[in-house]
Amino acid sequence: MGKESKKDLIADTALACFMSSGYSGTAVDEIVRVSGVSKGGIYWYFKSKEDIFLYLVERWINEWMAEYLARLEEADSNAVKLTKYIEHYLEKIDTPMSALMAEFFLQNKKECVLKRVNVYFKQALEILHGFIQQAIAGGEFKPMDAWATTYAFTGILDGIGLQWQFHKDKQLLERTLRTALDIFLAGVLKH
Repeated sequence: MGKESKKDLIADTALACFMSSGYSGTAVDEIVRVSGVSKGGIYWYFKSKEDIFLYLVERWINEWMAEYLARLEEADSNAVKLTKYIEHYLEKIDTPMSALMAEFFLQNKKECVLKRVNVYFKQALEILHGFIQQAIAGGEFKPMDAWATTYAFTGILDGIGLQWQFHKDKQLLERTLRTALDIFLAGVLKH
């Protein structure tokens, strides 16, 4: 078994354990038992349980963004690209990884962890920022601060997504996100 495949075996096993017991309820010893990889073998690839989880976050974000970008067509306007982002978000919000990330981030306050995760999310932000910047430069959106607009867009999603973690009503989530997108686009589109 190659280095990357063993690393992914450990990560996939850890993910199954996290989904079964939650992040905080999973011990490295459980990952050892379920994976069949020695504790030393796990620590060869990962520094800690937290490191395994952050690897899963990075992998999930990269897969999420690749799937989103694959949906886009060259002819899509930037408003359509943001609409497709919301649609992809809706499809992926109730995945086990989303719930685990919510648990992890509500509990973890370490600055070094938050900085590491910020790097992963920054890649997604930069893609959205590029679309918004293109929309402003091309006259599709009103002249405005592209970064502030990007953070406003993602802040809306984050806030609505956090609310959803408490009510778990997918139909309400979809209506709320579509309404928020309409309100956002009404504010930024150049008429």
